[in-house]
Amino acid sequence: MTQEELSELFGKPHFVEIKLNDMVKEIGEEDTKSILSYFSCPQNKDVETFLKTKAILFSQRELSKTTLVYWVSADESCKELVGYYTVAQKVIRISRDSISSKERRKLYGHGEYNPDTREYIISAPLIGQLGKNFTNGNDSLISGDELLSLAMQKIKMIQNEIGGRFAYLECEDIDKLKDFYTRNNFKLFGKRELDKDETDVKGSYLLQLFTML
Repeated sequence: MTQEELSELFGKPHFVEIKLNDMVKEIGEEDTKSILSYFSCPQNKDVETFLKTKAILFSQRELSKTTLVYWVSADESCKELVGYYTVAQKVIRISRDSISSKERRKLYGHGEYNPDTREYIISAPLIGQLGKNFTNGNDSLISGDELLSLAMQKIKMIQNEIGGRFAYLECEDIDKLKDFYTRNNFKLFGKRELDKDETDVKGSYLLQLFTML
């Protein structure tokens, strides 16, 4: 069913975000893993594999934090897992030659500039994973723009507390993905060679993009 058809049946739905570590505390690790086992993302196996095999461990080790996104009907009689995103704090290096003079001015004062390497060194949240759940057609209940917006809202909340103006992410060199992120105000600034354990990613590198909040 489309979102419009579901709205006619259940009223206007909304999204509820649940922190993965809160779910583990509430129902236990095994029951949480059982819920995550129904997540499917055939378009990006890395997104699926991370949630099923790494997300809980990374959260426990404070390496990154994952938030599950549920679609909930207006009367709250129906709830479906529709996607998730993972955020981690990182340091990025942006080459001076990869950005415009306007973007250089934006970066100035929000980090360090290394004149030897001609790089800006910025602390910024990384959207490490972002994916929709295709099980039972749940991907139709949320758009990519809506899921990314939820992740950005979370980053803005964090930065309101600790400071910061930037966020960044990495994606495969695929036109559809590049178009999606650039349409959402992300700017390409570099490439990163894949680590040895990144076996579910196509190609040998990931594109790096940043945005100013």
